[in-house]
Amino acid sequence: MSVRARMLTLLKRFSADERGVYAISFVMLAGFLLGMASLGLDGARFVSERARLSDAMEQAALALTAEDNGEGAARNYSLAKDYFRAYMRREIDVFTPKVVVKRGSSANNDNLSYVEYRVSGQTLQESWFSSSLFPGFDKEVIVGDNGAARKYRSNIDVIFVTDFSGSMNSAFDGSTKLNELKRIVLQLSEELFSHKINNKVGFIPFNWGGKEGGYCDLPFVTNAPYPHDIFKFNLVYDLEAIVNIPATVAAIPRRVNDIRIPMDHVEGEGVCLKTSHSWKVPLTSSMSTIRQIQGMTADGATLVSSGVLLGVPYLAAGTASRKVMVIVSDGTDAPEDVMLTPNLINAGMCDKIRRVISTEQSVGKIAFIGIKYQPTVDWKRCVGEKNFYLPQNIKQLEDDLRRAVFEEVGHNILKD
Repeated sequence: MSVRARMLTLLKRFSADERGVYAISFVMLAGFLLGMASLGLDGARFVSERARLSDAMEQAALALTAEDNGEGAARNYSLAKDYFRAYMRREIDVFTPKVVVKRGSSANNDNLSYVEYRVSGQTLQESWFSSSLFPGFDKEVIVGDNGAARKYRSNIDVIFVTDFSGSMNSAFDGSTKLNELKRIVLQLSEELFSHKINNKVGFIPFNWGGKEGGYCDLPFVTNAPYPHDIFKFNLVYDLEAIVNIPATVAAIPRRVNDIRIPMDHVEGEGVCLKTSHSWKVPLTSSMSTIRQIQGMTADGATLVSSGVLLGVPYLAAGTASRKVMVIVSDGTDAPEDVMLTPNLINAGMCDKIRRVISTEQSVGKIAFIGIKYQPTVDWKRCVGEKNFYLPQNIKQLEDDLRRAVFEEVGHNILKD
């Protein structure tokens, strides 16, 4: 066979041989197939990450409406980034979010004011299949989204039940606990009144009880006659012996005056605000009225439950859609082994108070703020963990008082 014939025969065999044809096709299509796989896998993951980021920003927006720290507050950005990091576990970096605060009024006849927080942000993600050999995403990809929430401001009644024992005069970050408390209460009152929706504020000072006119005011139902000489401080245990705990809780929110002793018969200096220049300020929408607290002074010992029970009738009589009691103290009840307060809590005092200050629009709220001390009474069980605060400095006290008054979760709305 000639050379030419052999060549033709080999060419015919080669053209008829199908072995390896798919390998060649795969090599030719490999780049395209890998690119499609890369885009599919990474793309699906980025869609999932964007959905997670969207959830994070929706939750961040809700949290920001609850706190309502205002436009430009550093807390807005740190809180939003915390939510991003909690949800976005695979990010390379979290960029500083953008927070926009809007305020306005509803279009309905109720004309309720509202605050709205819109949060947008971006995270940097790493591609799993980035390569220069086939089509795909860049090595690093920015994933972004946004969220929004709005909270309508129904009108609110706030009662500050405040410890006016002598320890409130002690130093606190270059000032005193009492001065800072009064300053912050006035600041919050101005803000509440500025909303023009009939918000009201009340102020109930206490030490070992309170005072009403020229009489000692201890709001406990008794089961025995009350001796006039009990206010010698070493006889406070006699009060505990004659208080009817279940009847006292059952009486909430009625004002109780079973113990009615003229102030000039009170011998103990640590009780009934006898040596404290202070008095009750019922709910008011007048800034000049609430400014009375500027001239008040503190002295004496502490019995927190007496202040709480003194404040309930005033708050229960309010007419606002929301009612909040903020209890502020800087020390334990004295003497520490007096069990009046824990016995009242165990008997359901806090639950009863919440029921009587609840409205059709809102569950009544009680918050406890312990200034720079650890309470021996379980106030966290009384008010709930989210309403229990232990500030250690002025900034924390200001933040915690603000949250106690204003914190109310809104609802998510349509985002951009």
